[in-house]
Formats: sequence, C-alpha cells, structure tokens
Amino acid sequence: MKKLAGIIEVEPKPGAREQFNDWIPSGYTYFLQLIAHDLVESSLFLSRSEGSVLGLSNVRSKPLRLETIFGGGPIQCPFAYNEDKSGFRNRLRLGEVRKDGKFYTGNTDDLRDIARARATEVLGENSYPEALIADGRNDSHAILSQIVVMFHHLQNQLLESLDDNPKICPTGSHLVNAQRKFVAGQSACALIYRSIIRNDILSKILHPGVFAEYESGRITVLDPPQGLDTGTWLVPLEFSFGFFRFGHAMIRSVYSFNPRTEISEYRGLGLPLILEHTSEKNAGLMPFEEFWTIDWQRFFGSDPATTNFSVPIGPWSRLDIEGAARGQDTNEPGLTFRDLTSSIATQPWSVRALAERLSPTHGKLLQLSPFLRGPLDTPKAPPWYADISRWLSERRSAPETGQHLDDNDIRILATDPPIPFFARFEAGLDPGIAGKHLGVLTSIVVADVFYGIFQHDRLLDIDGNWDLAAQLRRLSEILFDGKPDAFSGAENVTTVERLIDFLGARIEFPTGG
Repeated sequence: MKKLAGIIEVEPKPGAREQFNDWIPSGYTYFLQLIAHDLVESSLFLSRSEGSVLGLSNVRSKPLRLETIFGGGPIQCPFAYNEDKSGFRNRLRLGEVRKDGKFYTGNTDDLRDIARARATEVLGENSYPEALIADGRNDSHAILSQIVVMFHHLQNQLLESLDDNPKICPTGSHLVNAQRKFVAGQSACALIYRSIIRNDILSKILHPGVFAEYESGRITVLDPPQGLDTGTWLVPLEFSFGFFRFGHAMIRSVYSFNPRTEISEYRGLGLPLILEHTSEKNAGLMPFEEFWTIDWQRFFGSDPATTNFSVPIGPWSRLDIEGAARGQDTNEPGLTFRDLTSSIATQPWSVRALAERLSPTHGKLLQLSPFLRGPLDTPKAPPWYADISRWLSERRSAPETGQHLDDNDIRILATDPPIPFFARFEAGLDPGIAGKHLGVLTSIVVADVFYGIFQHDRLLDIDGNWDLAAQLRRLSEILFDGKPDAFSGAENVTTVERLIDFLGARIEFPTGG
C-alpha cells in the first residue's frame, strides 16, 4: 500500500497544471465530507492506527438524519444551541464574522461563522479555541465549517417561520411549544437534506445508468439496512472505508473563496492555509475574518471564470495535497496511504467477489464498464487485470517518493486491487467517464447504501419515496394538528443551489466586501 500510494501521489507529475471537472463544482467535494461525517463517527482513527481494528465502532445510530449537525439534541449537546424565550435550547448557534484586521468585539450581526468560544483559562487571550458545534470534525477546515453554517441557518430560518405562522396553535406550555418546534425543525432539515442528496448530489456523482435504475426503482436494493429500529445500524465497511473515499481525489490545491481571493497561478487560498484555519489549529485567527468567508457561487455555481471546479475523479493526487494533509508532522501518512491501509485493515470483500455477487442482479449495469465485462469467476484473471497492470507498469517508479513497484507488486495489485484504488481507477481511466463521475461498480455500492436508507429509514414514518413537498406537508400534519402548510416555502429546496437561494442574505457574501 505504501508503494501504491507513492505512485498515486505524483500523478499528475508535480508542476503539471491541474485539470478540472466542470460537471462537479468543488462545493460538492466538501458536502460529501459532511455526508460522510453523518454516516460514520468512528471510535478510532483507523487510518492512523497501523491497521489495528481493536475497539473500532461506528457511533452513528441513525443514518442521514443530520446527527453530525444536531448531535444528540439540546440535552446531550447544549453547547451547540442557544436558548429561546422559554429557556429551552432549541436554536443552533451561529458565530459573528469580524472585520478584516480587527479584533473580535462582537455585535457585527454578520452570522456567517460557526460559534466559537474561549474557556475560562484563556479569557485574557484574544483566541477562540472551542468550536461550539455538535461534531468537532466539522471544523476540520475553513470550507467545511461554512457548509455547517448553512444548516444552522436553515434550522433557524425554519424555526422563525414556525414562530411567525399564525396557523400553528400553541399548546399552552412555552416549553412544550419550543420542544415541538425543535422536533419539527430538525425533521424538516433532515428531509430537505435527504432531498438534496437524492436530487442533486447523487445525480452528479453516480454513473447515469446506475442512477436511473435506482431512482426509477427498476433495481431493488440488494443489501437493505439492518438495525434501523434498534439503533444497531452499521454502514457497510466496504462503503465507508473503501468506495466512499473517492472524494479525496477531487481536492484541488488552491481555492477562491470570494472576489478578494481570485484564482490565478499564484493567488487564492492554498490547501495548507485552509486546513489550518480552524479553532483547534489557529485559535488566534478566530472567529473568521470577512476575507475568509465564502461567496457560495464560487463553490456551487457554473461560471467558468469564477467557479472552483473539482479535480476529475481518478487514481491521482499531488504531493502538495498529500503534504497539506500531513501537516507539520512529516511522519504522518498522507490521505492516499490512509485510505489504502484502512480499506484493507477492515478485511472487506474483494472487488472481484463483490462484482461476482452483483452479477445476477446488476449484470446489465456491469456490462457498461470496460473493466467489468467478462468472466468474474477466475480470481487470477479478472476483466480489469490487463488495464490496471498496464497502468501500473507505466508508472512503476516514483523517484519523488522513493517508491518502486516490481513485477510481483503489479501482479498482486492488478489481480486484487484495494477498493479505494479501484474506485478511482474505474472513474478516471474509463474513456467514457474520464473522471467526470463515478464508475459503475462504485456507483452501485454507493447507490445501494443511499437508496436503502431512503426506502427503509422513515423519519416519523414518512415515506422516503415521496417528493419533498409531500414529505413536508405530512410532517406538518403530524406535528401541528393536521395543519399541512407549516413549511410553506421550503418545498423546492431540493438542490444546494436552491438551498443557497432559500437562505438568501443570511449566508450571502456582502456586495463590495
């Protein structure tokens, strides 16, 4: 795995100009990271534990319900919530942005950062080392924390609309009213989030043939999720530590956050700076200055002149990206090596065995891939062997990382490729895809997990196959005495672009800022 990582880390070669994928703007790279945090919260850093799985567990009990945003709610995570007039903590906190070059003094009313705080022992210092969010991983860099801000604003906006809705009859108890509205707002956020995943995220990342079959229901979910009612649900390890790591291939070296950080050969915000701009790593730079806040059209728009498009998905990285992930400790493994080692440490199904298992039900889809056509019952001669062997042979040496693959290494890797490598290879080397979206096998595994959740995990017993308008209408009826329109205005928030429009001035980069 170390040898393979060393080859991938220098593809394309250092100094080569990055190529970009205009089908997937870079905001989706980090929205996918938020989704990953919502599916998996591990008890260990498996990728840094030298292959040991002792004590490994996933503490996520309910998938795709925005636990990564809401945590266990106001009782379990009170630090993530503000009180309302009833004294109940029901509103997700937000933080103020400070003016560039100015110390934070409060009262800017520019709530486009997550909430940050100082513990008593640092009260005399100008630093904010505590991120007041339910999942601390969501302040791992300056892009992800601002995506979290979107969902905090979404919950707040929905709660405000409920407060202003004269059709919602109070119960006679301020506390009961506040708790009921919290459940309503949280559930509505989760339904909107799932709708965005289904209508926007999956339609972009999945192979079109796979997306069409799952979305239409022509293919039945092969591995329905178990334990949803008992809280023992587990995401398949092949998914979490294998196929869903493809997003690391989409990372670019430099990003433009707003009109003041334009992309050029030598300008913009580099990945090392972005990764360091957190409460944990740079408390003295918190809260965010206006310079660090995002103009969202640059991450989810389509303008070739200003949009940060993602890197095409494929078996490549860059030394500067791997170095940024390592940080100050050069002995730390890079992203690619972490993905490869964690995928084999969990002892997953092999790619061949998985494809063979899928063949009776997904055979027509498998035939769409040049790497999956042909017999799968011969372990030493899978249909992708020649293509992977040729690709590795052409790149067998990487002097920059000191790695070299001999003939036996290439034979082993081509015969039984680790899942994260295969997922990136089938996307990047299929000439019909060229990194634009996922390949067939990865798309099937990803779709099976997501559609299994949509179909079998019902929020308040609301049918996951209904459109968002019907789901929100039913949610309103359940929680507000049969009233159908408590969430009027939110029915069309089915894409990230529509979410940005829905939140409007709350998250908008200031004109002329």
